[in-house]
Amino acid sequence: METKIILLVAAGRNTREIAADLGLDERTVDWHIARARQKLAQVSALQRRVDGEMKKEQSAADDQRRTSQA
Repeated sequence: METKIILLVAAGRNTREIAADLGLDERTVDWHIARARQKLAQVSALQRRVDGEMKKEQSAADDQRRTSQA
């Protein structure tokens, strides 16, 4: 259900329209949207951590190359 709701949000539908289309209460639609936002925030935070670790590793590898070339 969450995926259907998110696809409808992405298509520009509002909470009232989605609730009517799916036969749900507007609060239920809002709850699904909130859960999807929480998941997205968690994924975004994880991606930032992974990106930071990759940058650290790349920097260490670059430093090692510079040291070995000197």
